[in-house]
Amino acid sequence: MEKFEKMEKLLREYGYPEKAIPRLMKEISTMNYDRVEKLILPYDDMTANRT
Repeated sequence: MEKFEKMEKLLREYGYPEKAIPRLMKEISTMNYDRVEKLILPYDDMTANRT
């Protein structure tokens, strides 16, 4: 699986909204997969304490 496919799959598995994935892919496209995996959090964890 190529790098971009792996990153896109990771975003989906982490629950990011489909509408946000293209924008996020542009932002993380220059990073390597290992860095992306360490930087991003599951979407539900990021939004859990927001009101």
